[in-house]
Amino acid sequence: MATTTVPGSAARRPWLAAVLSAIVPGAGQLYARRYWRALAWFFPAVVALVALVPVSSMRTADLVGTALSPEVLWSVFAVNIAAAVWRLAAAADAFLLVRAEPTPNGEVALAVGWVLLAMAVLVPHVAVGRYTLDTVTLVEAVFVTDEAPDQVRPLIPIGTDADIVPDPIVHTYDVDPSDPTSTRNLIFREGFGDPDAVSAWGDISEARREAPPGGAPFVGFSERVGDGRFTILFAGGDAGPGRGGLRTDSMIVATIDTATGKAALFSFPRNMAQIPLPRRFANAFVDLQRRLTPPPPPPAESEEEGGEPVQQPVFVPCRCFPEQLNAIYPFTRKWTRTYPDEVDPGMAALRDVLQHLMGLEIDYYALIDMAAFVDLVDAIGGIDVYVKQPLESEVSPPREGDPWAYVKVEPGWNHLDGPEALAYARARKGSSDYARMERQRCMVKAVASKADPVTVLRSFPAIVDAIEGSVVTDIPLTFVPDLIEASAGLSLDDIETVGFTHSYWQKERDGRGHPIPNMSRMRWKVDRVLEGQTDPEADATVSTECDA
Repeated sequence: MATTTVPGSAARRPWLAAVLSAIVPGAGQLYARRYWRALAWFFPAVVALVALVPVSSMRTADLVGTALSPEVLWSVFAVNIAAAVWRLAAAADAFLLVRAEPTPNGEVALAVGWVLLAMAVLVPHVAVGRYTLDTVTLVEAVFVTDEAPDQVRPLIPIGTDADIVPDPIVHTYDVDPSDPTSTRNLIFREGFGDPDAVSAWGDISEARREAPPGGAPFVGFSERVGDGRFTILFAGGDAGPGRGGLRTDSMIVATIDTATGKAALFSFPRNMAQIPLPRRFANAFVDLQRRLTPPPPPPAESEEEGGEPVQQPVFVPCRCFPEQLNAIYPFTRKWTRTYPDEVDPGMAALRDVLQHLMGLEIDYYALIDMAAFVDLVDAIGGIDVYVKQPLESEVSPPREGDPWAYVKVEPGWNHLDGPEALAYARARKGSSDYARMERQRCMVKAVASKADPVTVLRSFPAIVDAIEGSVVTDIPLTFVPDLIEASAGLSLDDIETVGFTHSYWQKERDGRGHPIPNMSRMRWKVDRVLEGQTDPEADATVSTECDA
């Protein structure tokens, strides 16, 4: 192909012109003294810079929320491809402007040179494309998006559904499944809620129906969580071979005062039993209670000396969940009729049970499988934990076919990979459930300490692979900026932690030795914490294992 060169171009270097335009489109043309041509190639960069000016004035929370929008992410993906083509085309144009007539022996070197230049240009664009696609995958796999607010998400596989109790739909009032308030927000229901809220529901539902296409189909953040506080239930599931399903062994309710930035964490032991239930499904587990109730003694052993049989006790429904607290999720995970609008019925049921126990409205929930925790630890290169007591343990693997997880730690700092972290968090030998809960909190703290920007960026693809399919939440993507802003003033040194593990909160035990929660005392404590009051005498303070 014939080339057109400018006067004196033979004295210039065509590869230098190509490299300059590959770095900044138009720079090579400027080097070739083709000024208008240089301006034409540089003009798209000017347009891009002008378009980014409004971004510089955006709040961090809004910027993050915008960046996490699937539409924006797909736009970035398309622009990234266009930018790669634009840079290569600018480099080729600059090269041809400066290049003299090719020599017959230079074609191989020319091809090699272009391959190397193309690789140098495309590698960063391939990386950006990969990170963009991973972010889209993460956003669409975890959060509820505007495009599909009612999307059906697959539940985390738990191996077996043997524990599931049939969906009761045991309500004490009529329920319209098409009504968004049918399973929550009783403040809007006549006879239950505030009269002003009941009268306002018609306007709210009408506004939802008339929302413009593409608009957020959710109630506004302040209307959803209230003006002063939002609360999230975090649960860690522990499924795997030989464990009969996913049970929420870690349950923490986090609440933040959006006005003051003060936060509190309430954690619940997995082995509490006879948990009081919300009224609308208080009798859902009567059959389970019957199975767990010890049978009465045989007649021969229950007769008095006079020969009259002793009156047998009458079975009384406890209106509670008679099993351990961590079993609520597997027993209810398919209650789709009771929770027709929920992302995960099991987590919705656990949320309602805990908010009934605490007397505190829980706005959202998030569940992560412990198998994902193993992959996450490996993705960030392992974690460092401080150990005060030596521990050696082996636990069953998180997935079928994996080797058993083994850990042996000594006092002091220990570096753990994913399986070791799992064994350390789940170890039960020579350890109480409460110490086990502490170790799990240590794991979370250790992972958070490794979540620096460099580590996250370097490990992002592996992090996405670890989380995808292993996290379930009902947090809408449109609320992420508000959550970020509300959390911005949070001080990690000003978080009150309450573990309902001491006998003060559970003085009685059932027939199998499981502690029974004292709901009135728990609610009293929650109220005092939210009011900014503390009561050290009522709390059990235990030194944590994860502080040096």
